[in-house]
Amino acid sequence: MRNSLFAVLTICIGALAACDYSPNRSNIIVASRSYIDTARRYIVVQRDTTKQVDTAHKDSSAIAKTDTVVTPAKPAITQTDTIKKAPAPINASAAALINYAKTLIGKPYVYGANTPEKGFDNSGFVHYVFEHAGIKVPKYAPAYISAGDNVSLADAQAGDIILFAKSDTLKKAVYQVGIVVTPKGEPLQFIHASGGKLNGVGIATLSNYYKGRLMGFRRVGLK
Repeated sequence: MRNSLFAVLTICIGALAACDYSPNRSNIIVASRSYIDTARRYIVVQRDTTKQVDTAHKDSSAIAKTDTVVTPAKPAITQTDTIKKAPAPINASAAALINYAKTLIGKPYVYGANTPEKGFDNSGFVHYVFEHAGIKVPKYAPAYISAGDNVSLADAQAGDIILFAKSDTLKKAVYQVGIVVTPKGEPLQFIHASGGKLNGVGIATLSNYYKGRLMGFRRVGLK
């Protein structure tokens, strides 16, 4: 802006210097005013043009900001969003068998016994519960190795008979049996009659101790 004003003043001074200083002073005054008016109009026009450019620049910036559309980012799918499968339902016959077995919780462990009045050992308990449901099973633990159908750990469900060896190093014969009480897909639990700390009928979890002795599962009379 200062450079433009300087250029106009230079033009005016040069024009005045070129004028003929004749006695006709009125003509000189008119010419001087004409140059000065021209300079003023030039300055006004330059100032207005600058303002318009600035306003247009500001307006375009405002429009650009206003018209900007922000698209929200889609949330990433994580493992916490994975839908968990519900465990398989327990069929009516298995549910009835397990419910009855639970009524015997707390009965004492007695080796060779198989009645609520006397108590139970592991095979006597399983035999008594299945007999109450009208299903024939072996009386002694070793015979369960071939009873019914073989079932894998992944497919084990409520009502299946779980088999254990005497120790985790010697798995030649079934030593202990119980009944699975949890649906397929849930952490496995079973009900059995056992000595030791339990010393009676109760529910146990398939811990590392029992996994080490696990020999398999059999499904008898329940589909």
